[in-house]
Amino acid sequence: MSTPPKPNRETIEERFTATAKVFGDYAIVERKRLAETLAEMVGAAKTDTAADLATGPGTLALRFAHHVKSVVAVDLTPAMLLRARESAKSEGLSNVEFLRADAQQLPIADGALDLCVTSYSLHHVPEQARMVREMARVVKRGGRVGIIDILVPDTPGASEAANAIEIARDPSHTQSLTRREFMSLLDHAGLELIETKFEELERSFDHWLHVAGWHRGDERYEEARRLMEETLESDAAGFHPRLVAPDPANPSA
Repeated sequence: MSTPPKPNRETIEERFTATAKVFGDYAIVERKRLAETLAEMVGAAKTDTAADLATGPGTLALRFAHHVKSVVAVDLTPAMLLRARESAKSEGLSNVEFLRADAQQLPIADGALDLCVTSYSLHHVPEQARMVREMARVVKRGGRVGIIDILVPDTPGASEAANAIEIARDPSHTQSLTRREFMSLLDHAGLELIETKFEELERSFDHWLHVAGWHRGDERYEEARRLMEETLESDAAGFHPRLVAPDPANPSA
């Protein structure tokens, strides 16, 4: 008899507590450039009040703190908020507040903010449309919303293949969206699209699994690798996988 899946909120807290250090170390350093790019795209200014939803280790909040008047770092996972708080203290940032809350139901008043941003969080959310509506709700008229996330191709079968790999890697994953699905979310939330930017970021499979807390021999590692290898010839999931020689000096690279 199979074990029923845990509620997504519980799974998110469990996974991101387990990976608070390894994922935090990665996100703070490697996503700094993306955070700065988003700050420029949304026109972050010293007069702005902002929120970073699903901030994790402070991925966007710590960078936006240098550009805005104040920023609220919001996350479900206490371990991640602790990590973000420690980083803010070490950087001498005094304009960051920390709030444990669900991004799908924010305890923030309508129109209270100039900016609401998030990075790589929508694919963990059960009700993605609800979260985007919340982002739209909490910004004032003329405010800006900024989202960084994964896209899957619109080609037939790509979404199913990509999400199967993602879920094998991380059980807190819900669904990565196509560009069309993203546009629909924005439209239904009453948001006007101002600017988009697309990038392909290359990572090794072992490092991708490492920051999720898995290593060779782990059941989830092996299942995700099996599914990924099935797409090597067809690129059915849109990951553009290829085989490369391992680096013996850095096996998790």
